[in-house]
Amino acid sequence: MKVLLVTPSYFPIIGGSETLIRTLVTKLNESGVNTDVMTFNMNKKWMPVWRENIEHGENFTIFKVAAFNPLPFFPINPLYTPLRVNVIPSLSFRKKLEEYDIIHFLGEADLSMPLLSMSVDKPKIMHCVGVPALAEQFHKHSAMKKLFVRLFQRLANVYAVFSPDEKRSLLNMGIASNRIVTLRYGIDTDQFKPDENKRLSNLILFVGRIDTVKGLHVLLESLQYVNSKIKVVIIGPTAKDEYFDHINEMCRQVNEKGYHTVEYLGSKDQHDLIPWYQKATVLARPDLVGASGEGCSTMEALACGTPVIGVQNHVLRNDVDGLIISRDNPKELAEALNKILTDEQLRERYGKAARSIMEEQFSVKSAVTQLIEIYKHLSNNEHASND
Repeated sequence: MKVLLVTPSYFPIIGGSETLIRTLVTKLNESGVNTDVMTFNMNKKWMPVWRENIEHGENFTIFKVAAFNPLPFFPINPLYTPLRVNVIPSLSFRKKLEEYDIIHFLGEADLSMPLLSMSVDKPKIMHCVGVPALAEQFHKHSAMKKLFVRLFQRLANVYAVFSPDEKRSLLNMGIASNRIVTLRYGIDTDQFKPDENKRLSNLILFVGRIDTVKGLHVLLESLQYVNSKIKVVIIGPTAKDEYFDHINEMCRQVNEKGYHTVEYLGSKDQHDLIPWYQKATVLARPDLVGASGEGCSTMEALACGTPVIGVQNHVLRNDVDGLIISRDNPKELAEALNKILTDEQLRERYGKAARSIMEEQFSVKSAVTQLIEIYKHLSNNEHASND
C-alpha cells in the first residue's frame, strides 16, 4: 500500500501541521506503510514559487508542487472566503496522485489541491484540522456556505476529526456520520518526555506562530498582574510584520521595567523544543480563535509533564493537567499563572496527570495504528468496488 500525505505547507515552514505531518510520515514508514509527502513549493507561508522540486527525508520523498499566489499583496484574497484557496498549483500535481493507493489530505488552510483532485479516482481521507473555525467563517454567508459545503462533501471518502466539536461541525455541513472517524493526532511520547532535573519554577513558555490569533499580546498584557518575578520565553516563526513589531515593542516595555523579562528565541526545530518544554513551569496558550487544547505545542508540553494554561477543552482538562481560561482576558490569564507559579504541589499533580493522559490517549503509536486500519478499510472498499 502506497500513501501520499498532501498538505499545504511543510518544512522549512515550522508549525503544528508541519510537525504533525513529519511525525506521521516517519512513523507510517517505520510501520511498513510506504508513505510520501506532497506540498506547495514555498519557504514562506503563501508565497510559493512556480517551480517543482523533489526533496528526500529520512525514509520518504517530498514532492514540492509549483504554485503561485494570484494576489500576494492584497489583504483579503477573494478566493479564500468562498473556497479556502490561497494559492493556485500547477495541475501537473494530479499525475503524481495516480501513483498512490490512498490520498490523505491534512488541514483546510488551503483547499486548492483537494478541490482540483476531485476528478482523481482514488480513495481519499480528509483530516479536518480546525473544522469549527471553518464552519464559523461561513455562518453569516449562506450563499457561500452552500457552495462550499457542496464542494467539501465531495473532497474525500472519509473525514477524520480530532474533537467532538469538529464532528458536530461536519454533521452540520451534511457529512454522513458513517464517513466521519475520530482520529487523535498522536505525540511521540518516547521523544517528548519529562526531565524534572531541568524544571524551573519561574519560566513561562509560549510556543506558536507570532500571529494575532495566537494571543501572544494577551500573555504580555497579563504580566502586569503577575506577582512572581518570571521569565517569558517565546518560540515560533513570525507571520505578519506589523504584529511582530507590536510584540517587539511590548517585550521592550516589559524588559525596560526590570521586573519580568521576556526573550524571543525565533523558530526552533521539534527536537530543540524538547528541553524548553522540560524546563518550563507552564506553557501559555491564550489563543483568540480555535481550540488551544488541540494544538501540537499543548500536547508536546503535556507529554513533557508541563502544565498548560489555554482556552477550550479538547485535550486540556481544567484543574487536571492545567487550567482553562476565557479568551482575550489578561487578568484571568494572570490569575491562572499566579495560581500555578505559587503552588509547587499543584504543578506536580498537573504534570503527572498530563504525562499519564498523553501516554494513554494521545500517543503516536495508537494514532498510527488507527490510521493504518482506516487506510486498509479504504483500500478494501476500493478493491471491492472494482470487482
